[in-house]
Amino acid sequence: MILFEGGVARVFFDPSGEIIGPWTSLGSQSTEPKSKTDSTHPVRSESGDYLDKRLAKVQWPHSSPSHTVDHAASSFFQEPHKHPNVVFFAMRTRKSNRTKSYKVEKYDFEASSDEDIVHKRDKKADANDDNFDVVAAAEESAADEDEVGFEREAMGSDASVSDPDGIPDRFARQNIKLIKPFNVRAVGVTGYLDVEPVAADGRIVRAYCGPYDRSIRGNALVDMWYGRHDGGVQKARDMLDRWMDWTVLPPRSKLDERGQRDKGVWSPNFFEREAYNAQHWYERIRGSAIRDASFLQLSEEESRPYQMQRRHLPVLMGPHDSQEEVMFNPGDSFALSQTGLPIIPDPSNSNAVAGWMLDVGGIVTSMNWAPQHKPNATQLLAMSVIPHSDQEHYDFGQDSIKPDHQRYGVIQLWEFVGQRDAEGFVRPSANRPTLRRTICTDHGRVRRVKWSPACELLAVICSDGRVHIIEAGGEGDGGYEKVVQPIAIFEFPEEENIEATSLAWINFNRVVVGCTDGSISLWSVQPSRLLSRHPVHHNIIIDLVSGYPSMPYIVASYPVGGTVRLVDLRAPSLETTEVQNLTVATQPHLLGYSDHLLGFFSLYPSAGVLNSQIGFMHHAQYPIARRVFTGHSFPTCLSVGRTHPYLLIGAMDGSLCAINPQVELFSNRREPSDRIRVFHHEHRSANLLPKTSPAGVRGMSRILQGFVLERNVNPKTDLRPPAKKGKKAKKSDAEATRRDEDEDGGGITDPTRAVLYEPLTRITVVEWNPNEEYGCWAAAAMGSGLVRVMDLGLDKRDDTT
Repeated sequence: MILFEGGVARVFFDPSGEIIGPWTSLGSQSTEPKSKTDSTHPVRSESGDYLDKRLAKVQWPHSSPSHTVDHAASSFFQEPHKHPNVVFFAMRTRKSNRTKSYKVEKYDFEASSDEDIVHKRDKKADANDDNFDVVAAAEESAADEDEVGFEREAMGSDASVSDPDGIPDRFARQNIKLIKPFNVRAVGVTGYLDVEPVAADGRIVRAYCGPYDRSIRGNALVDMWYGRHDGGVQKARDMLDRWMDWTVLPPRSKLDERGQRDKGVWSPNFFEREAYNAQHWYERIRGSAIRDASFLQLSEEESRPYQMQRRHLPVLMGPHDSQEEVMFNPGDSFALSQTGLPIIPDPSNSNAVAGWMLDVGGIVTSMNWAPQHKPNATQLLAMSVIPHSDQEHYDFGQDSIKPDHQRYGVIQLWEFVGQRDAEGFVRPSANRPTLRRTICTDHGRVRRVKWSPACELLAVICSDGRVHIIEAGGEGDGGYEKVVQPIAIFEFPEEENIEATSLAWINFNRVVVGCTDGSISLWSVQPSRLLSRHPVHHNIIIDLVSGYPSMPYIVASYPVGGTVRLVDLRAPSLETTEVQNLTVATQPHLLGYSDHLLGFFSLYPSAGVLNSQIGFMHHAQYPIARRVFTGHSFPTCLSVGRTHPYLLIGAMDGSLCAINPQVELFSNRREPSDRIRVFHHEHRSANLLPKTSPAGVRGMSRILQGFVLERNVNPKTDLRPPAKKGKKAKKSDAEATRRDEDEDGGGITDPTRAVLYEPLTRITVVEWNPNEEYGCWAAAAMGSGLVRVMDLGLDKRDDTT
């Protein structure tokens, strides 16, 4: 007799009903096994393959307790030499045999009412046996699908579902409903299917399932983020040892410092190869791409539409208790001392110079340092500037119909000179910065400027929605030069109202551009052509950045409304991910890539109206963001160091803060990290001051500095009510606090962050210098038209380790 369950035969019985097991011989008396095992224990066949895990439970005929065949089968295969007469194999049985049972009835009733039921059941079983082969194959397929479905459901049951507003669900975990794959053959569809023109926004699965969690910190986090790279854990620990003790500002470094690399930590010799290839490529295209004169020198009369109004701005500078008034005009610049006051140029007193202050005469919309590959090279800063009148109240209906309405765009190129001190470090010199060139264009206001990473090409986005690639290097005399022949122009002439809004270089000959329709396009400079275009978002892309230099093919972007996404341009239709929280953003310059941490910094993905947090997303675990900074006001811009991992954040209230995100990310202790306010800018509009006063034209500004260290606050822990007197916090409460500290930005927030300030008080753009030995220099532009360039590097003392 055969014992079967689920259509598979398991063990032989002899005619007397005794089990043939490894503890008995064929035909001997049955004895009970010594122990019972779980019914899901795997059993292996003679060929070595595992049989079905769902083994049948057998009711012993001579005893009341139930026992399983698992123990017998597993013992047999562990010691087969002790039982040579035992046979064990599997086979598929008929469906009718699955419901049959054989037992000795104590009583035999004649004319039993169950007899008719048995006959009907036997007839139905005989009918099913006619299609035994077909039905059995279908049932095995259904069983496999059910088994896979159970495993997927079990995996998805542990995932949490986030609310669209970014507020986590605090109730029970929800199961994720899986979508069944579409069977193309079933509906008879052949050939290719139409692809939707835009990415589908109705996502059902809105959760992350994986080993990464916000509670992971310390060495475990280092292993998870950098363990996949060759020697990555050791490189990450070396960087932590180098910068972890410097909690707010970076230390100075030399070019020939042994055992330390400021750039290209994850891609050694990358910049040398990139510069070599770019030089040969640039020499080849100079003759063909630059056929005519690229620029036209403008006269005084021709340059007037591009000039900023000559209006003076009084500024209070210096220590807070003894400030002095300094008068600025567009084009003026001063060297600053450690106290923040202008100093007289003196080459012998260069160590006292802390930076420079200059006036561009308008609002800086974009700013970028030119990469320099030669030591002791002059540093060049490109800034796109618009007049203050563009953001003042005016009649748009009347002014917009004028032919010259916001037609003229301006790019200012300023050069700064450094000087080596006795210790070999490069510091700002006492020489004033000079305006090398003013590049003019008739294609509208300049929105974005970005230098090529390996040559003297400048990518420019104008208000006409096109990207212009121009050659902006070379010497200049400070005059106005109009662009005549760009090297390349990127546009979509056949599509209406598709304009470029953001861009990023991924190498010296490739530019990725974000557009108003939510698409990301990849362009070649020479030959100038579109290489690919991918629908990523549903609306305007505010900003995007690439993972240059270690991962230039990875591009992160965020739109006005939607989700922050990460796309791999090598396989954009497959390799893509996103932060699941819905985001509402209107401010550019809040996205940056850190090549040291291999991740992206941005405004914390949240739709909260009081969101003032900055988050970090590692490229390998991008869907989960970690909070690294919480400001007292709305952030307006940020910049990540190119030669170090430090972060600068500008805010609406005019403050510029600096932090070391390594401390917040990798510290085991959950104590608040340090941050420092580098300076604070305040502005008063001219409408609030008498017209006869010196400040009645452009208003008046004040610069404060010398702030002490602050604690990087967390709104959820700071506003949490304290424990009652005489009671200790429970362990569960402490764990909940720890989880809340790393949750999204949709929780309790301080309403004072919604305080509005004078529009010209804000920090518009901030940018670290990307060049080695100059990496501690940073430029910050303010809404009043002032730009401050600072040397934020700290000196290493002899007792510093």
